[in-house]
This record gives sequence, structure tokens and C-alpha cells, in this order.
Amino acid sequence: MSERLAILVWAADPDLPHLCATPFYFAAAAAAMDVEVEMYFTARSVRLLAAGVAETVFADGAAAGGGARPVADFLTDAARFGARFYACPTAMQAHGVRPEALRAEVTGQAGAAAFLGRTLDAGWKTLSF
Repeated sequence: MSERLAILVWAADPDLPHLCATPFYFAAAAAAMDVEVEMYFTARSVRLLAAGVAETVFADGAAAGGGARPVADFLTDAARFGARFYACPTAMQAHGVRPEALRAEVTGQAGAAAFLGRTLDAGWKTLSF
């Protein structure tokens, strides 16, 4: 992998489901193109990394069982292609997400300094959602 992409996810709030699938879709697409992908979740978006939450969020606003794909499917796709997920510890504390409640796909915790390091590194490109 020669290309590297860091994605800041801050507006994908589980309470605004129409904003939640796209960051994972872009991450999966980039990772499928052999790009090294890291996703940094902050603000209310960190809740998507809590076990069981993404399974209850549907990007088209449908209810469970309505035939729509839950955001968890998009998250799993991105992880399957190799995207790595990082939860901001400050956001976790602010939104009641305990470390032991994080999904198995989560690589670890990393906050503002880690993402800023990527933005300042000429070897990385960045996106924000």
C-alpha cells in the first residue's frame, strides 16, 4: 500500500442515520483500492463504535426488518477490506462509551493529536464526514 487515507468522522451521529453509512462506504472503497485507511471517530460519531449501536441504525431511516441494510453492514465491509477504526477517548467519555463496550473491529483509541499528525504528514490524505 503506497496511498494512505485518514478519515475524520464527527458528524455521523446515530441520531441522524442518513449521515452514518457514507463514511464507511468511502473507507471500504478506498481500502478495496489497496489504500491504507484509518478512521477517527469523535463527537457523537464515537457511539457508532459501541457494540450493538450500528446494528440499530439504518441510513435510509427504515426500521429494523424493513429490508434496509444497517450501518453495521457498512462498518463490517470497511473492516473486511482492512480499514482501521479509532475511538477518541475524550468523545468516549463525553458520550458514555466505555472501552470494554467497543466493537471487536475497533483497533484502539486515538484522539485529536493522532488525526492532526496524519493531516500534517505529507504521506497521508484526509477526508472528513
